[in-house]
Amino acid sequence: MEKKPCQTVSEAEIIGKSHFKLSHSTPQVRSYPKGEAEAKKASTFAPENGQEPSEEADEQPDIDEIPLVYESSDSSSFEEEDEELPIQGESEYATGIDFERVLEALSVIHRHAHTDAERQRTGDTLSELEGTHLMETLRSDAKRSATIDEIIRARFEELYSGEKA
Repeated sequence: MEKKPCQTVSEAEIIGKSHFKLSHSTPQVRSYPKGEAEAKKASTFAPENGQEPSEEADEQPDIDEIPLVYESSDSSSFEEEDEELPIQGESEYATGIDFERVLEALSVIHRHAHTDAERQRTGDTLSELEGTHLMETLRSDAKRSATIDEIIRARFEELYSGEKA
């Protein structure tokens, strides 16, 4: 096949000679099967004159048949619940301890090389955590529990051996 050489055409010959038409698409309506279309129409519109209403509407009681019964609310019948206050020394949650302090304590518990200052802060933190769910979780491992006991005992001795002198 031979290719035809390109033709050069001036702009004046091209402008205004285009006959392109953009056709718009026709919207398509969903068609329902005959039975479904009638069911949809029946549930949407009120029954025409001369037609009986469907039995489905009879399942709900008429608004006039609903009894209007109200219960009076006696404020004396409600018992006020006493607020449970935690007993001294049995705190359910660790209060007043920063997350960073807990992380530092955990790192001291799990590694053996630490400074005296870190060990002292860890002893204070663990003493404050005593009796909490977090402390129970930490003490679930026997080795970790022994380490915690050692740190708390050392801090206790540091605090109270200095007071006697």
